[in-house]
Amino acid sequence: MMNQVRDKSMMGQVVAFSRLLHRAGVEVNSGNLIDLCQSFQFIDVSSRQDFYAASRATLVSRFDDLDTFDQAFQAFWESPIKSVETEISDEDGGDQDLDVLDELNEQVETVDSSEQDPDTDGESEEVGYSPDEALMHKDLAAMSDKEIEQARKVIAQIVNIIANRRSRRRVPEKKGVEIDFRRTWRKNALYGRDGINLARRRRRIKKTKLMLLCDVSGSMDCYSQFLIQLIYALKREIRDVEVGVFSTRMTPISRMLKTKGVEESLHEVSGQVHDWAGGTDIGGCLREFNDQFARDMLRSKTVMIVVSDGWDRGDADLMRQEMERLRRRTHKLLWLNPLLGSPGYQPLCLGMKTALPYLDYFLPAHNLDSLIQLAKTLRSVWR
Repeated sequence: MMNQVRDKSMMGQVVAFSRLLHRAGVEVNSGNLIDLCQSFQFIDVSSRQDFYAASRATLVSRFDDLDTFDQAFQAFWESPIKSVETEISDEDGGDQDLDVLDELNEQVETVDSSEQDPDTDGESEEVGYSPDEALMHKDLAAMSDKEIEQARKVIAQIVNIIANRRSRRRVPEKKGVEIDFRRTWRKNALYGRDGINLARRRRRIKKTKLMLLCDVSGSMDCYSQFLIQLIYALKREIRDVEVGVFSTRMTPISRMLKTKGVEESLHEVSGQVHDWAGGTDIGGCLREFNDQFARDMLRSKTVMIVVSDGWDRGDADLMRQEMERLRRRTHKLLWLNPLLGSPGYQPLCLGMKTALPYLDYFLPAHNLDSLIQLAKTLRSVWR
């Protein structure tokens, strides 16, 4: 019976660990988990080093994910039960896992108490908990000024993921980690077999081509200023980003975000966009964009992101026509809707229903965690 309980405990922790990896951007599927579980018969699962090597070999398939895996492994297995509890409550939210969680807690607490160092006086340091967890899931519209300052640091990390996408192509690099065998052979041809001059290379950073259109109408007012800050950070990091805001008119703002700080930029944008927090005419604004700005701002490989709740007072037929034109001109078309993160939300408003058939991705944008999911989606789009 003890062996059965222990197996359940191990399986629960392995599943929770896979969820943590998935959240961190490491692609883990059921086949990876099966391979890991099958490897248990060949290793000593009580050995941290053996378990680390087996899980790293079976769960990681991309070189770029190795550092992320190492960080997640260290954080999770230092305090597995805290991580299991967080993962189950965040991912499932149901009652079906509560009994399993209770058994996991009971078993591991028993093991921890028996193996605890007597010099620690019963105190243990839990690494699995992060004070920023609540911030990650808090609605953007409900954040205080202090929380917004903290959120900017997270946004900077998100933007770094989006901006510094590594291409499959390599470029010469004196201190690169890879050896460029072709260039090495060429440089050492005159030396014969005694050549020792190694040429190195690294993966080229491939800057992203993005076009962002942000709804600044009255219904989006509680989100638009925060999202403009995300757009500002993107513009500062990625040169090839074009930005426009719309309500009843389309206004390009790329120039306003180039040289000034975020607060100055926001002040200038809100001052020059005369329909800020006004009504919404999505179809009319898209027609204005397609007619006047698309030729200069869009390329065949551009990823277009529209940020809007979809509430529209304009002509649905016009919006349908302009969405079709926009879809033909872009590589991928994404729509971010802050309301999508609300429980029970259905895209029933006319504007959202009109736009949905033309979208490649329909994603929430109501908290920092949803923006991380956006970064992961963009990585998959550009892979």
